[in-house]
Amino acid sequence: MIKIIKTGVVVLACCLLSWLLPWLLAFMTASPSWRPFTLYSCIVHSFAQLDYDRHGNVFGRDFNGNIYTERQIDSILPMFYHRQLAAEGRFPAMIEGVKLTPQDAERSGFIFRTTPSEVNRPRTGLHQILESNPRRLEFESPTDVFRITDHGMEFVDMATNTVNADKSRRFTSALQEEGFRFPARLVSGNASTQKEYDNGYLLVDHSGRLFHLLQVDGRPCVRHVALPDSLEITHIFVTEFSDRRHLAFLSDSRHRLHALRADDYSLHEVAVGRFDAANDALMIIGDMFYWTVTLQRDHDERLMAVNARDYSLVDFYTPPAETSPSERVAKYLFPTALSFTSMKDAFVQPRLAPYSPHALWLGAVLAVVYLLVHRRRPAVHVLPAVAVLLLGVYAFLPLLLLGHHR
Repeated sequence: MIKIIKTGVVVLACCLLSWLLPWLLAFMTASPSWRPFTLYSCIVHSFAQLDYDRHGNVFGRDFNGNIYTERQIDSILPMFYHRQLAAEGRFPAMIEGVKLTPQDAERSGFIFRTTPSEVNRPRTGLHQILESNPRRLEFESPTDVFRITDHGMEFVDMATNTVNADKSRRFTSALQEEGFRFPARLVSGNASTQKEYDNGYLLVDHSGRLFHLLQVDGRPCVRHVALPDSLEITHIFVTEFSDRRHLAFLSDSRHRLHALRADDYSLHEVAVGRFDAANDALMIIGDMFYWTVTLQRDHDERLMAVNARDYSLVDFYTPPAETSPSERVAKYLFPTALSFTSMKDAFVQPRLAPYSPHALWLGAVLAVVYLLVHRRRPAVHVLPAVAVLLLGVYAFLPLLLLGHHR
């Protein structure tokens, strides 16, 4: 019985050490990180970076080798710094043959961001649909929520927790008349009232077809969006940018990014390469000429410039991969690491990092030390020594302190 208890204590200690030691190393070696702000310039047609020198002075550079002052960097990124240029009377009257004003630049600019933690978060299955044609300028929060069941769309009054049968029937019938098959695979919309206009919801039905749903003057407005049969949508991000050009960004099962136009419901593949919304962080800083797309997975980052008019790839840049000091050291000290949270979701659960063969050297040294300590009965301690070899310091400390025996 004592041997079983000691074995259990050793196993528990290994788990705790595999969690605490890597965390402690990361905590002790934590340091701030910095990457220069990078955008694609519609003036010099190159990526341009805003950075600081050792004295804290702002300067800029492009990838053609040119160095700029802070005032000059404003000029080569006029669509982003349009307010500063307009205040100084330096905003260009024409860019790439297009006449425009600072108001045009402001209206066409947008920032879109999605992260794995947002995509992988728990869903309630309850949604709010706004009135897309409000009587006043401000949107009002609805008093009900809806859910999509196996049989239809169901509205529930939040104050009384009762089903609004009439409204549920009207919206269900409107969807069915357009050919919607219940239940829904995907439901995506933005119920925030802090926006200029409302694009409603995009729904993927049970058969994989896409539908656009709006509430206009209290009535349902549904339209089927024709897509290629081979396209399987996996994620939808409804957009409500000021220029009203796009309805949403979509990703498919082949990990491609698409832009859905609002005027004709046409779908356009955005040339950013592989994009897996469940594992990749995506940020787009765009205007009417170019989009600067940052795609990041773990420590790998890729910057791309996309032509906003035809969604083609104009340029790309892969910054050198950066790892923290703790990560560079940890792979030689710890064979693995236990954690309970992740930047990719909001769930608390055990997660074991991939095994690092680089840590076997330390395991071998500790295994030899362990056998030397127990050299009087080496045969009895072969299996614990193998555990030390494979698990390193995680097994060495508890076995040494508890004097584990067979």
